[in-house]
Amino acid sequence: MTEVRQTAPAAGRYAALTVVRDGDGYVLGSGRSPDFVAVPDIGGQVVRWLQDGASVGECARQAAQMAGEPVDVAGFLDGLVQAGLLAADDGTGADDGTGGGRVAPAAVTAWKRTLGRALFGPAGLTLQGLLAAAAVVVMVSQPRTRPAYTDAIATSVPLLSILVLAMIGTALGLAHELAHVLAAWAAGVPSRISISRRMIFIVYQTDLTRLWSVPRRSRIVPLLAGMVFDAAVVGGLAILELTGLAGTSPLIAHLLREVVFLNVSAIAFQFLIFMRTDVYALFVLATGCKHLWDTKGAVSRRAAGRATAGDLARLEAVGGREIFWAKIFLCLYAPGVLFTTWYFAAYALPAVRKIAMTALHTAISSPASMSGATGAIAFALTVASTSYVLWGLARTVAGQVAMVSRRRWHRFRG
Repeated sequence: MTEVRQTAPAAGRYAALTVVRDGDGYVLGSGRSPDFVAVPDIGGQVVRWLQDGASVGECARQAAQMAGEPVDVAGFLDGLVQAGLLAADDGTGADDGTGGGRVAPAAVTAWKRTLGRALFGPAGLTLQGLLAAAAVVVMVSQPRTRPAYTDAIATSVPLLSILVLAMIGTALGLAHELAHVLAAWAAGVPSRISISRRMIFIVYQTDLTRLWSVPRRSRIVPLLAGMVFDAAVVGGLAILELTGLAGTSPLIAHLLREVVFLNVSAIAFQFLIFMRTDVYALFVLATGCKHLWDTKGAVSRRAAGRATAGDLARLEAVGGREIFWAKIFLCLYAPGVLFTTWYFAAYALPAVRKIAMTALHTAISSPASMSGATGAIAFALTVASTSYVLWGLARTVAGQVAMVSRRRWHRFRG
């Protein structure tokens, strides 16, 4: 039976630990740290006994009986201290104001849980599921409702279309991530939204690390929430278009078509799992892997004859099952990286250059006009977003080159 174990404050320094059954072991977490640690079955049992009030000595005796050999419980607890999950034992169990005592895991307030359950409780999920199913039915049966690339062009003014596309895309991206946040709140898990990069794409992302503190089945909805919400919006708008309720204004109708186009594109993007998208997170959950990304890197470096001692130690520790799935993932990752690199060089950079030069020409030729102002804004947005991506790529490449150079230097000196 899968369960989460959190005890009353009477358990002292161990009360802040969360103990979650995951596969054939447990995942330990704490309000003290954003990190989680996977431990074997006996490790989870030791923490449970400690939370129930057993002493370290009693736990060592019970663990020895369970394992059939002596178990270093004190060393195990020292490891949790080093990992930042457990406060060092000062002999008092009191909080000294530095986070060394009874630190409760981060909580989700009642109003946040209520808000999250409104959309991602049984009723909300059922409604969104029906709308998502309606999107598929309508688009299969009515070809005119399917998105086309022309839906991305909102007006006859190209630069204005770029700005409209950017604003709508930004709003939809935030709505997608907010769906993750609300679903996490419904599960009692705190989360937050940030901006990051996936290779050549700027993305919003939600920190769902705390999902490790809840059972596996409770992680599914928060991970799916963004795509479910996107699909529900598509379904709702497809029905509006089909029934003629989208409005009589051509501009409004076209903007709604643009929303459909962007959301369908966003759902398709999530299946690029080599960019650690939502589907990647679901892949990790389904396979039961805990270190898939790092294991993938270790497997690839070993295959290329460049494995470090750390890589070999990781491969020894994770076992054959995770290595198998890392190889499967690597078969998806490598072609994806090559395709994205080709696409960036062949299409993205030339297109960005054309957009930037057109915008700059408009801004210079008509600086006092509305079109000139629009061109200046479009140029600034294009340069800023492209510079962010290129800077991130440059840092990644520089880091890889520096790492390879250090290895070669150490081998040369050795």
